[in-house]
Amino acid sequence: MRVPQGRMVNLLVVGAIASLLTSMSKLASAQAELGPSSSPFGSASASLGTQEATTYVNFPIQRLKAQVPALGGIKYDERQDQLPVILGRVAQHIAEVLPRLPDLISREDVYHFQSTADGDAGGGLASTQPWGRQYRYLLQCQRNRDGSTSIAESRIDGAGRPVKEGGGFTAVRGYGFSYQWLFFTAANQPEFHFRFLGQQDKGRRKTYVVAFAQEPKKVSNPAFFQVDLKKVPFYYQGVLWVDQSSFDIVALRTDLLAPLPQVLLRQLTTELTFRSVSIRGLDAVFWLPSEVDISSDQGRGPSEETHRYSDYHLFHSETRIVPEQ
Repeated sequence: MRVPQGRMVNLLVVGAIASLLTSMSKLASAQAELGPSSSPFGSASASLGTQEATTYVNFPIQRLKAQVPALGGIKYDERQDQLPVILGRVAQHIAEVLPRLPDLISREDVYHFQSTADGDAGGGLASTQPWGRQYRYLLQCQRNRDGSTSIAESRIDGAGRPVKEGGGFTAVRGYGFSYQWLFFTAANQPEFHFRFLGQQDKGRRKTYVVAFAQEPKKVSNPAFFQVDLKKVPFYYQGVLWVDQSSFDIVALRTDLLAPLPQVLLRQLTTELTFRSVSIRGLDAVFWLPSEVDISSDQGRGPSEETHRYSDYHLFHSETRIVPEQ
């Protein structure tokens, strides 16, 4: 039986990202002491010099603002002297938070819209109809012997059954996005170029704004996009908003470093926002995902998916999950 190629692309692109971020989460070591003097960034934060402006790190600011509308209102600053300190404080903050992060469960509302019909996709014309689903979204943390923390995500439906990745045209496309902040651990930062963009008010928060782009030659575990037997690596660029007082990540946008014509992937954009959450039964506050917007285009029209998270609380192992039949 032939697997429809267009549908397979839709399902596998996000699975590849989840695979990448899972491997990245295993590298997130909880290093308590990390300051500017011990910063591992070095060449990762260096300018790309006279190379052609092909990534967010070296776009002219007006072109970057046109590409990323969320940068409207930024107070642009071309100086880079603050960048090592900002990246060092972000890495240190992540290292302090990870060991304390508990297993959490929340409500997740998912909304999906496909602008045009995919002739190969199941569902026919119904595949263009907007749909919504509600899940319980689970984040579980594993403390490893080497001091690192691995984060795994899963979903549970209304009947208490685990939700599988993939499936029909109403399957959830977004996996792994909620912990993209692990890009910025001390272990992962050397795989990126960074550029300080300036300061911007984000909601009620004053933030530092940083552009980033993966350097393919330095990425040890890239994501792969696979269709049938064709497997293509892909890499990221984006923009990061960092709270100026706490160094929490307030918002994060990622895009493909370059389109993947081999598998018809033109666009994959994620916009992730965080909010401060007090966890009942635990004297702690964490910055957790509030909303993820995912836009993609595999040549058959844009696809949009939104994930909204609420009602975070502790997940206890005795919570009943119905096994698959």
